[in-house]
Amino acid sequence: MNVRYFVVALVFAFMTSAAYGQAREGNSRPTAEKTNQKNKGFQLDKVMVGGNFGAQFGTITIVHLNPTVGYKLKESWVAGFSATFLYAKDDRFRPSYVNNIYGGSIFTQYYFLQNFIAHTEYEVLNVGEQIDGRRLNVNGFLVGGGYRSQIGGNSFANIMVLYNLIDDLNYPYRNPIIRIGFGIGL
Repeated sequence: MNVRYFVVALVFAFMTSAAYGQAREGNSRPTAEKTNQKNKGFQLDKVMVGGNFGAQFGTITIVHLNPTVGYKLKESWVAGFSATFLYAKDDRFRPSYVNNIYGGSIFTQYYFLQNFIAHTEYEVLNVGEQIDGRRLNVNGFLVGGGYRSQIGGNSFANIMVLYNLIDDLNYPYRNPIIRIGFGIGL
């Protein structure tokens, strides 16, 4: 069943490429020189790094780190991967409940109307089970959108509202999921 969700996520993420047209600079026909420049292969200036982070301290302590690496496939389309680490401690229980959650995801984002984001993501998290302490993998298929604002040069901040279409009770976040993050283009 996990393989089925993974395949659906990949198909959904990559089928969007058929919907995008190619824009030309000006009204000129493409030349061999322009075509060769576009097909250079990997270009470091298309790499974006960033992520999300959060913290809460008190009776319930949470530290969340989510570094992200993306690659601009087209001017408006980014695909990438991220890692997740979440430390949670709840002192309302005796002994205190502690959980270390880690995992990763693949994602794709499409930017439209200059600053708006359409986002899809397939995530697998390894979660400690509360009752007997076993660890299990939990899948999430997140879809949603948001807003991106340029901070300066190649830097930006974004806010997104996401929904997990796989409503697993062991998934650590509840719908809607609100993410605030940042990115820097290399």
